[in-house]
Parts: sequence; structure tokens; C-alpha cells
Amino acid sequence: MLLINGSAYAGSVTEKEVRFYGDAPAYKGLSIVFESVSNYIIPLSSPIITMPINDEGHFDLIFPLSEPAYIFADLGRFRASIYLEPGKEYELVFPPFEARSDAERLNPHFSFEEVALGIANPESRDLNRNIIEFDAEFDYLHAQNAIRLFTNSDTALAAKLEQELDRKYSYSHPIFEQHKTLSFLRLRQTASRQQNRDIIAELGSLPVRLMPAYWKLFNSLFKGFYPYGFKDSIQTAISRQVSNHASFDSIVDIAMGDTLFRNRELTELVILNGLYEAFYNKTVPENTILAVLQNAALTSSTPLSKAMALDMYAKTSMLRPGSEAPGFSLLNSKRREKSLSDYRGKFVYLNFIHTENYACQKDMLILEQFYRSMRRELEIVTIVMDEDFEAMENFTEANSYKWDFLHFGSYPQLIELYNLQALPSYYLINPEGTLSLSPAPAPEENFQERFAEQYQSFRIRDLRKNPPKEKSIFR
Repeated sequence: MLLINGSAYAGSVTEKEVRFYGDAPAYKGLSIVFESVSNYIIPLSSPIITMPINDEGHFDLIFPLSEPAYIFADLGRFRASIYLEPGKEYELVFPPFEARSDAERLNPHFSFEEVALGIANPESRDLNRNIIEFDAEFDYLHAQNAIRLFTNSDTALAAKLEQELDRKYSYSHPIFEQHKTLSFLRLRQTASRQQNRDIIAELGSLPVRLMPAYWKLFNSLFKGFYPYGFKDSIQTAISRQVSNHASFDSIVDIAMGDTLFRNRELTELVILNGLYEAFYNKTVPENTILAVLQNAALTSSTPLSKAMALDMYAKTSMLRPGSEAPGFSLLNSKRREKSLSDYRGKFVYLNFIHTENYACQKDMLILEQFYRSMRRELEIVTIVMDEDFEAMENFTEANSYKWDFLHFGSYPQLIELYNLQALPSYYLINPEGTLSLSPAPAPEENFQERFAEQYQSFRIRDLRKNPPKEKSIFR
């Protein structure tokens, strides 16, 4: 599904459309963005539809939908979700609006309270109602019996719980039936940890769907699976192929030599998941993983596998030296917008600080010396991570620093884009906008020496690409 603009309602929906309508006075004047999870491994979500709510709080929108989907919207402190079926009309009921505080809004790791979107019209309620009621009882029974299931490997108890739930929730619908099947496989897995191969074989008989139940089971089954979950002979062959930067197709072909795997799309996703884990576990060289992911994005057998491989390649290649530095547009201490592209043509020593952090304050004194001595060759750009913009204003006024200080508040995603784990953090960006040192040394470390190396190397490369036009005495 792609981001689409819905249209005002004009009659009954077709079998490949969905209608949202209703009243939400607490949300009047807002536009609600609905998203779906496009990659459960990373994870990553993509916008599907933007729905405006008018000044009276009314909304009525019809938009294309060709297959069932699980979507959600962030509504203040709530994340509200719903399962959609093509050809249905939904009179939506939103939760009471609770705005996030400034601290919550600026925190990209904020945890939303998960709720289900209400559906007022009974004829469109059955699928969501059955899933919600089933999940509530399943989660209760699973938690209540977890110790017996896991510690004692009580397969008889798992079978008994499955029979009870299956008998009680008999709603006939393909999405609901698959949801139940996946939940029951997760229940069996809890009690049968030595028989995961049987459960994997059953999962392979089901279609891959971007639904929570599928990926709860997938992530549980395949965490740490690659490569040792495969048969011994397959493990060695896969590892050898990956090390040799073999094509993704050939790696998947070898994996499917394990009789456990008969579903090619599932096999591809298992390999992709394993490579993604290996990148962060440092068990396979980064360049090797990037090469295989790049090939997978081109040659995987389905659009979903290709898209997920491309997502993983983008995520794992981010912030590597030679990659493009993530861009931004932020307000400086004079409330004027500055973008990373504004500094194109010079080296940029990008740093992230908090004004109350002693280490950051200490580094500013050294950066001031750098600014005085190297400002012809080097731009210093400081991004302030204090919640309040005024804290940055007070800090710059009190210290009279001459370089640019920018506040992150209008683009908090920078925390993830630059993988900020601690403050201060530093990066060196070359005149072409790519990362030269990522991360870069702190000012009090060997930054000057490393910068000199990068500066000289860049000048030599630039001269080779753009040699000076010298005039000859003979012309």
C-alpha cells in the first residue's frame, strides 16, 4: 500500500475501498495520519492515509484498499489501531485526546499507550471485536500458565488451552483464523522449545502477512537462529557463501536444502533477519553483510522481501564513513533556520551537547580555540539537546560563542539518525556532505591530527578530480 490522498465520501464503497466517517470534536481541525508497519524486523512504519477532521469535528473519507490491513494512528499519548477489510465502512470512535507534554513530544523513544480504535457501526465490528476479545483471554491464560508451560514443557496443558480457546472463539473469517493459528503456534512454542523445527514447518505453510501475530511468532522463533538453527551441513555452506559475497539467490537456495524450509519468501526473511542481527552482533564483517543485503534488495523473490532488504541496507549503511550525513533544518539561537546543506563546501565538525553536562561544557572551551585557529578550513556546528529552546539561548548569551548553535526540538528524529547514545557526540562531515569520521574524536583527543589527515586526503582527491587549468607559455 502507498501513501494516498483520500476523497470526500460520495456513495457506497466498492469492494476495493474503505470508508472512515464519524465525529471527533476533541480532534477538530487536526489531520490524522494512519500508518502500517512495513518492516517488523527493524521495525519501520509507513504512512497510508491522512484524514482531515473539519472545524466541527466531522470526518468522512473514502480511500482505496485492495487487501486486509492492520493500521494505526498516533493520537497524542495514545496509539490506536484497527484491522481493516476492503469494502467496509467504519464509523470510528477515537479515544479522549490527551496531548503529550513537551518532554514526551521531543523524546523519539516515547512509549504510546496502545488502544483499539472504536467502531460504532455493528456491521463492521466483528473482525476487530473477535481479535480483541481473543487476545485478551489468550494473553491472560498465557501469562497465568507461563511457568508451567515453559519450565515443565507441559504440552498437554498447551493443547488443553488451545482447545478451550478454539471452541470459545469460533468466528469464521480467514484473517481471524490465521490470527488464532499463529497464536496457538506461539502457545505450543512456549511449551515445546526443543521442537521449534516442527513449529517453523507449520509457519512455512502459512502466507507471510504484515500482521502483529505473524511477526510475534517470527521474532520469537528466529531470534539468534542464523546460522546455527539450520542443519549442520547447511550452516557451513551458508556461512561460506555469505563470506564469499555470493548472490542472495544462491544463499537462499542452500538454506532451502534444509527440509524445514519450503516457503521461499519465509526463507528469505529468515536469512535477512539473521544478517541484520549479525551486523549488530559483529559476528559477520559489516562489508560482507552490506554486500549481501544490497544484492537481496535487487534479487529477492517477492516485493516484500526486496523492500525489507532495502530497508535493512539503508539502516545498516547509515553513518558509515563515506555515506551521506543525515540532513536537518533547525533553528539557531537567533531563531533563524539553518540546514546542514548551508555548510556545503567546507568541513563540518558536528557535535551534540547538553548545556548542563560538564563534559560538554569543558569541550566547548577547546572548540572555541579550534574556531579561532581553524575557521577557514572547518565549520563548527553544535546541536543542543536540552528540552527547552531558552536553555540554548541562555547558554550562548552567557558564553558569546561565535559558531552556530542549533536546537534539535523541531526534528527530534536526529537522536536516531545520528545514533546518539551519549553526550557529547562528534562527527566530521566533508565538503561534499559525506561522513569522514563517524564517530569523530572529541576535541581533547586526537581530533586535530585526524582532521589534518582527512583534510589533506580530501584535497588530493579533489585535485585529481578537478586538476587546475594551467596556462602554457606556448598558448
